[in-house]
Amino acid sequence: MADDYLQRPRPTVRDLLESDGGEIPWQLEEAPFHDIGLHGVNVSAYTSAEYARAEQAKLWPRVWQMACRADEIAKVGDCVVYEIGDASLIIVRTGADAVRAYHNACLHRGRQLRDCAGSVSEFRCPFHGFTWSLDGSLKSAPTPWDFPHVRTKGFRLPEARTGLWGGFVFVCFDERAPPLETYLEDIPAIFARWPMEDRVTAAHVARPLACNWKVALEAFVESFHVTDTHPQAAAYIGDFNTQYDVWPDKKHYSRMISPRGIASPSQGPLTPDEVLQASEAEGAAVSVPPGSTARREMAKRRRAQLRPLLGDDAEKLTVSEAIDTIQYWIFPNLVCWWGMNAPITYRFRPYGHDPDWCLMEVYLLTPAPKDKPRPAPAKLRLLGAEESWTNAPELGGLGVIFDQDASNLWAVQKGMKRLQSGRTTLARYQENRIRAFHRTLRDYVGDG
Repeated sequence: MADDYLQRPRPTVRDLLESDGGEIPWQLEEAPFHDIGLHGVNVSAYTSAEYARAEQAKLWPRVWQMACRADEIAKVGDCVVYEIGDASLIIVRTGADAVRAYHNACLHRGRQLRDCAGSVSEFRCPFHGFTWSLDGSLKSAPTPWDFPHVRTKGFRLPEARTGLWGGFVFVCFDERAPPLETYLEDIPAIFARWPMEDRVTAAHVARPLACNWKVALEAFVESFHVTDTHPQAAAYIGDFNTQYDVWPDKKHYSRMISPRGIASPSQGPLTPDEVLQASEAEGAAVSVPPGSTARREMAKRRRAQLRPLLGDDAEKLTVSEAIDTIQYWIFPNLVCWWGMNAPITYRFRPYGHDPDWCLMEVYLLTPAPKDKPRPAPAKLRLLGAEESWTNAPELGGLGVIFDQDASNLWAVQKGMKRLQSGRTTLARYQENRIRAFHRTLRDYVGDG
């Protein structure tokens, strides 16, 4: 990449990786800058009910989307309900290695079969008692003599496609869509170094937000908002130094690497001791030993925290894998952090049909403990639209961070409707992931 052309501040992520010492994993290699252009996004993509309807018709029925974690349905008969727009699926484990997704409607009069997660041996409609087996076949009807026109063998619950990757259950409504393995492109190979299936759900928190689902997602795929939105972190996160990677031949993912252990260029020069102290809880009095760096000391502390879970594998973590924000977005609405800095995964969905509302979910997926039984996944905590993220204590210090982010989102949604130009104005480099996202979105939805 021509850094002088882009005038990116030093040090770059590559500079830091080289100064950290040791081998650089191929997963962290920088992509050549892919110049998509300078265009912004038409605000109707966020505010228009017509565009939201187009997404419901052309996007969500055609893409692979994460429905749940596999550990939520660990036993045969365990099920969850996944909803997107008007669609509702029952995701159920039917065998040790078998998961199915049934359309959540009784074939008699359409009554929804399930409205919550649970463990079942069959699906019985509460209205008239039509009952289906876990394999989707009709088990019994209340008055079979009155349904001579119903052929039992063909009267099965319709299914959506399912796929498994990284401990996630994906679903797809489109029989013509490519298989999940193809859709994910290089993601399985990238995450093979730190497999997501080796993680357990330590927290799952959701909250409705007064903004479009894309407004929320886009707030979490760039880092140059840190200085103004999270000023307490600017002393140890190089927000403007972040590396953004978009590949011209990859339409379903992009990446950013936001370095820690250096101050934001907005802060002016800070000593290594000041950077390290800022990264510690309540600015603990710590110092960087001679010959070391704040990054290396932060990595040392993170490895020590992870040793009880990872064992000797904790020492295999490079500095970047231990402390940096290495984040992959998987189209359309899943964002996973790679490495071991923080075990965060996000999912963003429309909340009903109103383009001004969405549901944001946060998963904390921690490494499964070595040589111990796998713990049960945390239950979903659904916060109210006016609640603080800090009301979910399982998020720890992240609750304050998410409240700071949420303070922007409703104002972005309202402000977009007042943009006289009708378009956003995006940074050429730091918001190129947003451009790439909308490039792929247009492939599915067009102009709405």
